[in-house]
Amino acid sequence: MSQDRLQALRGELKRQGVEAFLVPRADEYQNEYVPAADERLSWITGFTGSAGMAVISQREAALFVDGRYTLQGEQQIGDQPIELENLDGQAIAAWVCDQLREGQSLGFDPRLHTEPGLALLKKRLAERDISLRPLEQNPIDAVWRDRPQPPCGAARPHPLVFTGEHSSEKRQRIAELLAEKRVDALWLPNPESCAWLFNIRGDDIPHLPVALANGVLYRDGSATLYLAEQAIGEGLLEHLDHEVTLVSEKGQLFEDLRRRHVNKIWVDASISNCWTLQQLRDLDLQLLLERDPVIGAKACKNSVELAGSKAAHERDGAALCEFLCELPSAVQNGLDELSAVQLLYSKREEREGFRGNSFETISGYGPNGAIVHYRVSEQSSLTIKPESIYLCDSGAQYPDGTTDVTRTVALGEFPALARDHFTRVLKGHIAIATLRFPRGTCGEQIDAIARRSLWEVGLDYAHGTGHGVGSFLSVHEGPQRIGKMATGVALQPGMILSNEPGFYLTGQYGIRIENLVFVKESTDYIGFLEFEELTLAPIDRKLIDVELLTEKERDWLNRYHQRVREVIMPLVNDKTGQWLYGATEAL
Repeated sequence: MSQDRLQALRGELKRQGVEAFLVPRADEYQNEYVPAADERLSWITGFTGSAGMAVISQREAALFVDGRYTLQGEQQIGDQPIELENLDGQAIAAWVCDQLREGQSLGFDPRLHTEPGLALLKKRLAERDISLRPLEQNPIDAVWRDRPQPPCGAARPHPLVFTGEHSSEKRQRIAELLAEKRVDALWLPNPESCAWLFNIRGDDIPHLPVALANGVLYRDGSATLYLAEQAIGEGLLEHLDHEVTLVSEKGQLFEDLRRRHVNKIWVDASISNCWTLQQLRDLDLQLLLERDPVIGAKACKNSVELAGSKAAHERDGAALCEFLCELPSAVQNGLDELSAVQLLYSKREEREGFRGNSFETISGYGPNGAIVHYRVSEQSSLTIKPESIYLCDSGAQYPDGTTDVTRTVALGEFPALARDHFTRVLKGHIAIATLRFPRGTCGEQIDAIARRSLWEVGLDYAHGTGHGVGSFLSVHEGPQRIGKMATGVALQPGMILSNEPGFYLTGQYGIRIENLVFVKESTDYIGFLEFEELTLAPIDRKLIDVELLTEKERDWLNRYHQRVREVIMPLVNDKTGQWLYGATEAL
C-alpha cells in the first residue's frame, strides 16, 4: 500500500512541478495532536508518533524522527522503501541536497509550517540554489482518496467554577499588554489560546478539549472569534458578551482587519502558519513578532485552577491505585499491554468528570517499555508476564484539571541491574521535587539536577525532564519546561510541570517516574520558589535500592507515601485500601 501511495504522490509532485515534498505531522493550527484528516505523515509512512517529518522525492523517501521515536520509527516503517533519519534541520537539509540539484525545488504546504520552523532548512537549501516553494494545494490531499472529513463539533462554555476568571477580565488583562506594546490587535492562531481566552472547550482534537478556532483580540478588549457555523450554538452565544463577535468564515479575517483600521498586529510566528503571515504582510500591516502573551498568562494557574487540579488528581490517583492493585491478578489471568490500557481506562471512567485520556496511554512491558513513547497496538501488544518490569504512562482530562502520571512496577523477578537504574531515576525525581530555586530560574538551569545520579554512572535519557500542563487543556503546554534545550522562560508561581526522569535499556525495560507538580512561593526563603506535588500514587518500593538513597531522600519518599495513603484511602474500595496500605509503608 505504501508503494502505491508513494507512486501516486510522486505523480502529483510532477504535476505541480516540484522534485520533492516536505510532510510534517501538523495541521494549520500547529496543534500537537491533529485530527484524522491531517494525519498525512501517518498516511504516507505509517509512522504515528507525535513528532516527525518526511521528505518524499521522485527517487527516494526518508522519515526523520528524534531520539524518542527511533525504535518506533523502525518498527512502523518495516520493509517500506523509506529511510529512517535523525530529526533536525541539518539532517533534513543534507538529505534534500543529496536528492536535488541546483535550480530544483522542495515543495511545502505553507499552512502546515511556521517560518521559524523552516528557517534553517531554507537557509541551507539556498546555499545550494535549491528553492523552498509554497504550494497552493497539498499534493497528499490531492491523492488521498478516502481522506476523513475535518471535525466540526460544537464549542461549549467552560464555567467560571473551573476557570476562576471571566473571559472579559482575561481579555482586558491581555488588551493592556497590547496597549503597552502599541499594537492594535493580537492574532490568536491556536485553538488552545482561544479556549483559554474565551473560556470555551470542544471535542475537535483527540485528547485536547478544544474547538478548532482562531481569533483576534483588539486593544479595546473586544474580539472576534472565528468558528465554523456548525460549532456555534445558543449556549455559546449566551456565554460570550456583546464585545465578542462570532464569525463563521475564516477568510473574513483580513477584511475585518481592514475594517477595524488595524495598522500593527501582534503575531507569534512560532505558532502561526506561513500562509497566514504572508497574507498579513500582503495587507501592508506592521507585524510585532513576539510570543503570544496568552501562552504565558494561561501557564500561570489561578487559585481556582490549582484547587481544581488538586481535586482532579485525587480522583485520578484513586483510579490509578485501583488499577495498580488489580494489575498482578490480571497478569496472572493473561493480561496483555492493550488490555491493560482498557483496564486503566475503565477505572478512570468510573471517576466523576472523566472526559477521556489526555494522551494515548503508553503501556510497555519489558522491551516495549524501552521504547520511550511506545504506542501499543494489536500487532505490538505483548502478554504481560509475572516477571520483569512494566511501564505505564497515562493521563486524563477532567473539567477541573489535566493529569499525567507514569509508574514503573515490578511484576516478579527482574534483572538485578534494574534496581540500580530505578533508584537513580528516583533520586533524580526527588532532587527536582525537593528543589528550592530563586525567582528568574529557567527550566534548563535545573535539568541537570534530575540527571546527576544517572550521569555519575555514564547513563542518560533522551527526553526532557518536564513539560508544562494545562488546565483542562493540553497535557503538553508551554512555554515552561525542564530540559536541556534553552527556553529563556523563568518558572513562575502557578505553573504546572511534570517531573519525569527516566532510563531505557533497549531490548530489556524502560523506567520512568512521573508526577505533576506546581510552582509556588517558598515557605522558608523570600524570593525563592519550590514545587508541590499534585500526583498521588505509590512509587514501587520493590524496585528501590534503599542503600543508594540518602536519609533526606528516604524521608521525602516516606512523607509522600504517607500523604498518598491519607488522601487516597477514603476514595478507593477495601481491596485497594489494603493494597495501598502496604504500598505506602515507610522504608
